[in-house]
Amino acid sequence: MADRTTTLPARPAWLPQPAFPFQSRFVEIEAKRVHYVDEGAGPALLLVSAGQWSFMFRDVILRLRHQFRCLTLDFPGSGVSPYAEDHDQSVRANAWILDGFIEGLDLQDITMVVHDAGGPIGFLIATMRPERFRALVISNTFGWPLREYPSVRRMLKVIGNPLISALNINTNALARLTATSYGVGRHLTKADRRAFLGPWRSRAARHATQQVLAELLRIDPLMSELELELQTKLADLPVLTLFGCKNDRLGWQRRFGLMFRNVTAVGIADGHHFPFNDDPGRYTEAIGDWWAKKVAEAHRQF
Repeated sequence: MADRTTTLPARPAWLPQPAFPFQSRFVEIEAKRVHYVDEGAGPALLLVSAGQWSFMFRDVILRLRHQFRCLTLDFPGSGVSPYAEDHDQSVRANAWILDGFIEGLDLQDITMVVHDAGGPIGFLIATMRPERFRALVISNTFGWPLREYPSVRRMLKVIGNPLISALNINTNALARLTATSYGVGRHLTKADRRAFLGPWRSRAARHATQQVLAELLRIDPLMSELELELQTKLADLPVLTLFGCKNDRLGWQRRFGLMFRNVTAVGIADGHHFPFNDDPGRYTEAIGDWWAKKVAEAHRQF
């Protein structure tokens, strides 16, 4: 449950205004201070990922805040949200944070964008609170057990290996790789890249990211349930699958297309795992066009 919302003008020294031109806001959820961005006006567009932080949605927010009320949050221990010793970074724990955020800000008619580890988190809350959701945008994430994809499980096991984990916590290798053109960094300046890497100056933040990824290996039973609930409770929602084509070798976008009745599929041809950073113009154009034609127009017909 969210207790209160406050606006704090101060920001970390590593996060200059030109790199992150948004007002930092904070809400207290389950005795944890959670940083979030709330920009623009219009229908709620809630951007959800985990293990990263709100900076990666910067260019999406800048382009869409004239059309939507754009919101995104940093889960405890990520971004500008302080690390919390009692927060285990599991999908369920982060889902309760997301639920408290939605309830605390009383968000309604939400169009939710989910990416990576944000997919299971967002799907869990959307299936629990379907009355609050109007549409979904799904980007490079999954909605089913990973036991069917041994190559993905092997990759997560490597990341979660104690030696690799220790190496990352000591050298910040994972965040540094994410900041390159293979991750979010294709269009970042040097100043932007320094700002993006700012949270991971803390070893606690590095540990939190490791935990988020390691937890994905333990959620197959939950994902079995969610796969069924997505196809029942949310089957009729307008859905946009918006994937970086170069990061969809396993055909996950097509699989999502078989799960819902009202699906629009758009591929970012030169996009990798972070298509909204690879081509933010194409990404946001796809959301704006789809929403106007498939979500707003459908709503007017009723």
